[in-house]
Amino acid sequence: MENYTQQFKIEIGDMVLKKYRIYIDTKYWIYLRDAFLGKESLIKIEIYKKLRDLVKNEVVICPLSPHIFLELMNIGDKEKRLSMAQVMDELSQQVCFISPLDIAGQELLSFVRYFQAKDKGDPIFNPVKYVFTKVPFVLGEFSLTLDGISDEQLNDMRVQFFDHLSKFTLVEMLKTIKDNFPQRKSENLIAQLNKGKDDNQDWKSFHEVFMQEIIGLLEVVKDDIAKLWIYLYANDKGCSITSEEIYESESVKLLSSLIYQAFDQKKINRELPFFHINASLYAFIRYNKGQRFKENDLIDFSHTAWALPYCDAFFTEKRLHDWICNNMLEMDKIYGTRVLWREEEALNTLNYLR
Repeated sequence: MENYTQQFKIEIGDMVLKKYRIYIDTKYWIYLRDAFLGKESLIKIEIYKKLRDLVKNEVVICPLSPHIFLELMNIGDKEKRLSMAQVMDELSQQVCFISPLDIAGQELLSFVRYFQAKDKGDPIFNPVKYVFTKVPFVLGEFSLTLDGISDEQLNDMRVQFFDHLSKFTLVEMLKTIKDNFPQRKSENLIAQLNKGKDDNQDWKSFHEVFMQEIIGLLEVVKDDIAKLWIYLYANDKGCSITSEEIYESESVKLLSSLIYQAFDQKKINRELPFFHINASLYAFIRYNKGQRFKENDLIDFSHTAWALPYCDAFFTEKRLHDWICNNMLEMDKIYGTRVLWREEEALNTLNYLR
């Protein structure tokens, strides 16, 4: 089943790679919904029409993300939520990024494969085509479990169930979800982040703050690193190993140390975008003493981590644009992604693609 779902994602990735990928954050999705309803300014209506035509002609695709889905579910008005989902279905073609619980592990695997290929002189591994799926799996994949039937029968049923789910549109999904969908609450976390910022001012440079964030991220993903080693032993060496044996061998510490040193010596950045982008943005707020963490910042960081490494353009708001393109970070240049907040620039980009 795992091989089947992996091939499913690869086929979607191959299709997505043939198109110009635009990541749209919530501000622009609201514009597009209202333009679809004829309630926006002429330029925003024109942006919507251009996007619709470019998607229809298979030039552009606007993939969704788990964080866009969560923000969609935060819209209290059911009719507005369904209207936005209709526009999202149209422009995304029901394509979205994989679960945030899977992205760190996928990027770590891509990181290893990239350097393996480079060392052997093989074609460079392209990580982009491994991070897309369909909207029914936006928060992860489901595995059917039944007792009393053979493994072969169960696997066939799992494939059929997976194929059935994969055809659902976002609108169809919303119609099956109850109105009491769990709401995201981050007030306590924001308060903790600001207290941590205030209590930890003993640093001398932005790089020092950045590396503190890398240490924190490596701690968060240590189980993903252990799973990566288990996968590599099974697929590259054909042998099995337990997570306990991995931790006893200190393999997790070894890879964590190598990643830390590579970032510290500024030898990598875009090779591990989840680490680089999140550490950069968290460090940026901590380093700038006048900045405070705000409730929407964390989800904006996630939008950035989806958009920059995997899309060609990012339509966002001015505040986030200014952070990304700041002289200290210059992440738009590092990832080669157009980061736009002005409607005129967004429309010009779309007209160029025509």
